[in-house]
Amino acid sequence: MEIRFATIEDLEKIVELENKHFIGPWTKEQYIYELSQNEFSRTQVMYDENRLVGYINYWILFDRAEINKICIDSDYRRKGLATLLMDKANKDFEEHECLSISLEVRLSNISAQKLYEKMGFETVLIRENYYADGEDAKYMIKGVY
Repeated sequence: MEIRFATIEDLEKIVELENKHFIGPWTKEQYIYELSQNEFSRTQVMYDENRLVGYINYWILFDRAEINKICIDSDYRRKGLATLLMDKANKDFEEHECLSISLEVRLSNISAQKLYEKMGFETVLIRENYYADGEDAKYMIKGVY
């Protein structure tokens, strides 16, 4: 597996995975902005040879980070790849001296919640009707306080 920072050449494959796995996916235009204009945004991609099998998008906002998206293609799940992506992102957070990392996760996404808990994230609150379809989200934080 190769993990590296995404370029605009990865755009089509990212959008394809996004549309396959997310309710209310980000649009191609949103990813163009994330990859080429948002100075806080960072996206890392994971390839198995020429196949994009996962990605993570996050923002580094001075001394904190926000994880926006993490996706592993369904054929590659339950193999520890999300942990590999999170570990790679954590190295970036450490290099940028982030004091805290936050994210939102659907209440129905139990496997993601378990991953985040395993990595030291704690639930701070429930954001009601957070997603466009009305589902609530857990707001989770990991930090050095």
